[in-house]
Amino acid sequence: MSAIFFGLLAGLATIGLSELLIRFWGSGSLHSFWKVLLLGALLRAAWVLGLLAAVLMTGIADAKPFTIALLAGYLVAQIVEGLRYQRLIRTQ
Repeated sequence: MSAIFFGLLAGLATIGLSELLIRFWGSGSLHSFWKVLLLGALLRAAWVLGLLAAVLMTGIADAKPFTIALLAGYLVAQIVEGLRYQRLIRTQ
């Protein structure tokens, strides 16, 4: 059960990464916004893949439930971030 909780939490943490980037560098032009969006995508992917590799290599959590929960949390975060970016683009 803890593997599912930590997987979801780790996947949803990617929302925080994007929000930090938007707050610090997303207030500029639309051109710089696309750079922020790309940097955010790269950081989120690196976070998820790095965390997945660390958990699978160390065996800290049960691999199957953690992986499924991590990807589910990441998917929810992607949907939330997509809506957030759409809103931000409309206001630019």
